[in-house]
Amino acid sequence: MARPPKTLVTTTLLASALVAGLMACRGVPARPASVSQEAMWCPESKEGIFLKVGGHQGTLWQLEIWDRKGRSLASGSFRLRGFAKAKIVPEEVVSWQNGVLQLKDGTVLVQEAPAAP
Repeated sequence: MARPPKTLVTTTLLASALVAGLMACRGVPARPASVSQEAMWCPESKEGIFLKVGGHQGTLWQLEIWDRKGRSLASGSFRLRGFAKAKIVPEEVVSWQNGVLQLKDGTVLVQEAPAAP
């Protein structure tokens, strides 16, 4: 049986490593200890986020958001602006930017200012 050329073997190994690396980047990262077990991984946003969706009343939703390293990005009440939702799923999340969670259908959730004492 003939041996494959060294260049072919090296190229194949490099390509395999690249594909594995890209898959790991888009895969679910290890959950940091600071992230709630109920939080869902949302890979569609730029860097990916962990999102915990709590209860809601009308257009006011309770959310907690962490980055992939477990740093808290936001927590509290968010006002839904756009299409009504029965629930929010990770596949709908497009981005998290400047206190706004953007969904695929154009709907956004904007963090409410804390109530004055």
